[in-house]
Amino acid sequence: MHNAVDPPCPSVAWLDGAFVDWADARIHVDTHAVLGGLNAYEVIAGFWIEDQSQTFLFRVAEHLERLGQSARVMRLPPHDSTPQELCRITRELVARNGYQQDVLVRVVHYLGSGPVFSYRPEEISSGLFMTAKPALAKPPIARGIHIATSRWTRLSDTAAPPRVKCGANYQNARLAQIQAQVDGYDDAVLLNAMGKVCELPLANIFIVRGEVLITPIVTSGILEGITRRSILELAAELAIEVEQREVDATELYVADEAFACGTGREVWPILSVDRYQIGAGEMGHITRRIQDHLHRIVRDQGPHREWLSPVYPAAETEHEGEPSPTKTSQTSDRSPRATPRFAEQAGDGRGSAGRPDR
Repeated sequence: MHNAVDPPCPSVAWLDGAFVDWADARIHVDTHAVLGGLNAYEVIAGFWIEDQSQTFLFRVAEHLERLGQSARVMRLPPHDSTPQELCRITRELVARNGYQQDVLVRVVHYLGSGPVFSYRPEEISSGLFMTAKPALAKPPIARGIHIATSRWTRLSDTAAPPRVKCGANYQNARLAQIQAQVDGYDDAVLLNAMGKVCELPLANIFIVRGEVLITPIVTSGILEGITRRSILELAAELAIEVEQREVDATELYVADEAFACGTGREVWPILSVDRYQIGAGEMGHITRRIQDHLHRIVRDQGPHREWLSPVYPAAETEHEGEPSPTKTSQTSDRSPRATPRFAEQAGDGRGSAGRPDR
């Protein structure tokens, strides 16, 4: 189906153990992933640094760890690749596509074909694929957003656990986001069945009250976001007091500041909720401190180099003759470099120092 906003297609994807041409990256329409949205997935952000001719992937190992947790809760059959192999394949996929811009890598562990309503691991096939595409959306990190409290209630842990990053769960988020936009807002914030604040459809939320940074506790029905985790660590380094607790809906109306965070979009201010202006109606100073600190890490090579996994090798560190981690099919090479090699790292892919999503 034609879509006027579709970006140019990548040249390469990874599907069930092999790199394949983009046009050949297909699964059958009769899979449970297609019929029921039954997959666990992650989206990993890659940041292009022009003066280094390098793309850095953000906290790859942590994303893949969460993918494993989601798959465990969903009782997905295990796949053949280790986390270390997936880290390596993720970097190679970006390199093979030759991107010189920010990217989003999607890693999907999906349920294949099998008997109807039979979800026992031994009775159904499964697979894993990855795609890497340019991050074309421009996050509102400067202008901020206006949001509404959603009429849709957030999923619960006893129904469809929100900590599981599953494709089917995002129908809940989709309904909330579309309704907010139809009603003239940029986005929505969802409440749980107890009326407590959870998160935005595709982002975690923080508020500031009296110089204290507050975010809903993980038992409120949130996705345990990787960017959220990073911000909690950075807040401690910046000596900002933090509370993780239940948040009342009306606390949003009296907050001094509010912001959202998520993969690929970093930190962006929330200026109003239900037409209640937040603080001065502009980015607050604590939001700015956190935004600047995270920006230095992902854009300016500041602290926490261990969070960044380089894609392309420096010339002096290339190792000739090392085999590819997977079998590859014939693909076109759009890389600006002579080869589609990727940065080699020991261990788990945590970096040389040891509409996107979260």
